[in-house]
Amino acid sequence: SIYPLDEYNTTLLDNVHPALHEAHEANSVYNMVVIGAGAGGLVTSAGSAGVGGKVALIERHLLGGDCLNFGCVPSKALLSCAHTIRTIKRSNEFCVKVNGEIEVDFPGIMERMRKLRAQISPNDSVKRFEEELGVHVHIGSAKFVSKDSVEVTKTLGNKTTKTILKFHKCCIAVGARPAIPSSIPGLSDVKPLTNYSIFNLEELPESLAIIGSGAIGVEMASAFALFGTEVHLFSRSERILIREEKKSSFNYSRESHKRWSTYP
Repeated sequence: SIYPLDEYNTTLLDNVHPALHEAHEANSVYNMVVIGAGAGGLVTSAGSAGVGGKVALIERHLLGGDCLNFGCVPSKALLSCAHTIRTIKRSNEFCVKVNGEIEVDFPGIMERMRKLRAQISPNDSVKRFEEELGVHVHIGSAKFVSKDSVEVTKTLGNKTTKTILKFHKCCIAVGARPAIPSSIPGLSDVKPLTNYSIFNLEELPESLAIIGSGAIGVEMASAFALFGTEVHLFSRSERILIREEKKSSFNYSRESHKRWSTYP
């Protein structure tokens, strides 16, 4: 789910999902087994190891979870570029004159995002958690086989290995994944983007329909509208950012109409 496989994404994958990683032998009982290596799982693993616990961390996808790979880091990288574009467009308000047209280099913006993500990835890497923190990292899928043991299954090519980890305590920190609404006819046929795939884009879409007006939807609407995409935001609530303070939500709704179309 990480594309393109350029130098930056290759570095990212080498750090957070090394293909040839070999797990430690499970020869004793762990104080803590953590399932899921997103923000919650990483903090739990580091904290438990930091007080002297023997810790195993299981992740079937990418260490760092949504925050590093599909959420906080890539979205803020895009938003910082979008904020710069908005500042330039408002330069007259700050008594700065900009002559000529503003040219947005979308492939460059995405490459910058991949570069920043790769630079940050050592913090969440397998190497750091094993060598610096003493955590045993297992890349694979977890399944409970008893009240105090988990089976980790790892498949590499034609080879499948299974490892049993016994524990005193277990933390389930598996996070969430994008949901494709089944109530919208034909949606699944068009292969919609999600936060798992939108950061793989290399060409700026001419138009973009965003379903959902929470923080993630509004962030992407703001960024892509400033990049030059025609954005349409669909919301099932009476206002966008429904979880935010009502006054802030209404103020942002009023401002956003200048940049994209909203459909409740």
